[in-house]
Amino acid sequence: MRTAIPRTERHVREPIPATVEDEAVAWLTAFALRMRSESEFELILSAVDAAIQETFPHYLADVEVHREVRAATRAHWLGFLAVIGRTQFEAHPPAEAVDGARTVARRGYGVDMLLKTYRAAQRGLWRYITQVLHQRIPDPELRGAVLVIFWEHSTLWLDTCLDGIVAAYMNEREHHTRDADAQRAEIVQAVLRGEPAPAAGSPDDLAHPMDSVHVALILWTDPEIPARHATGLLREHAAQIAHALGAPAPLLVSSGVHGLWAWIATASHAPDIAVVPVPPSAHVHVAIGTPRPGLAGFRRSHAEACAAQRIASSAQNATAVTAYQDVDLVCLLTGDGDLDSVRALVERELGRLADRSETSARLRDTVCEYLRAGSNVDATAHRLGVHGNTVRYRLKQAERRLGHAIESRRVHIELALRCLEVYGGELLPAP
Repeated sequence: MRTAIPRTERHVREPIPATVEDEAVAWLTAFALRMRSESEFELILSAVDAAIQETFPHYLADVEVHREVRAATRAHWLGFLAVIGRTQFEAHPPAEAVDGARTVARRGYGVDMLLKTYRAAQRGLWRYITQVLHQRIPDPELRGAVLVIFWEHSTLWLDTCLDGIVAAYMNEREHHTRDADAQRAEIVQAVLRGEPAPAAGSPDDLAHPMDSVHVALILWTDPEIPARHATGLLREHAAQIAHALGAPAPLLVSSGVHGLWAWIATASHAPDIAVVPVPPSAHVHVAIGTPRPGLAGFRRSHAEACAAQRIASSAQNATAVTAYQDVDLVCLLTGDGDLDSVRALVERELGRLADRSETSARLRDTVCEYLRAGSNVDATAHRLGVHGNTVRYRLKQAERRLGHAIESRRVHIELALRCLEVYGGELLPAP
């Protein structure tokens, strides 16, 4: 759509002198060239993120939505920079923005959330640009002219693009509401919120054995893979993972135009994650939760996969497949340290050493002191007031219950024991 801004239509504000206006347009044209650098891009993205975060504190915690928002912001900014110095330009919603709107629709957010996100982003951009112009243009008359032109152009760009973006959202929402996958997604999201799973054979039956051991997956593609190809590619790879684990077809739920949630029901409590095949493309990624039994495991494994995805999406050297069991400590230290995560760590790392018997409590105390003493048996014996041989005996007993040497999982074991010291018995499995 072509949007013109002839000078004769600028009666809503005081006219800018022609020479100043020409100078402002020239300044903006040169500014657009400078703002294409990656460092400037990151500053813009951070400013927009901050503004959205202020309005919706939990919105950008959704890794997939955050990725789509950043892709849309980048595409909008590139498109806008190309026309910023023109008095007449065409504004079309970027493909990345359309994909983002479709993802928002699939995730069940209302259109008001989409619109408020754009308005928050606009505030963040305006705040950033105002600061930049105050730093770079000492002449107040020129700076005012640049601000006015920038505001007019950016507002027209956004309003024009929003027509197409909202239309894409509404089309996706309408299609998704009629779609069987959408109904499945709504049921799964209700289960993840804590609602009961539908009974087997009921109209809402997910055809997935909830009493099995669950391995949750989150699969996603980079924007380099077109949205029209992403879903099929991810579904195929999820099926390959299930086959590699010796499991039937997984439960699949589309989480966006570039994302997929999956649950694999296994007969084993410890399927070998190492056999998970590498994705078919460098632009395809997988995050895996730990195997968990029952309905609680269905939820917990998914939460772990979400945490692993957050690490994989933010770490520069992340692997194609990120298993929660490999990054659990990083997750706990960087924002996923809820009590359920800590309880899961204690149960997994301590195993039979985490029972509520007095013997296990004594063995845990000994191992904790041993690790605190730098693996020095004599120092441990002195602190506990026992003989060194007693310490050695207890350590052997502890390793039998752990199923492996203490040193092979030293950091994980020590963290689990330190957490137990703080929280006490509420972290131990129920008797």
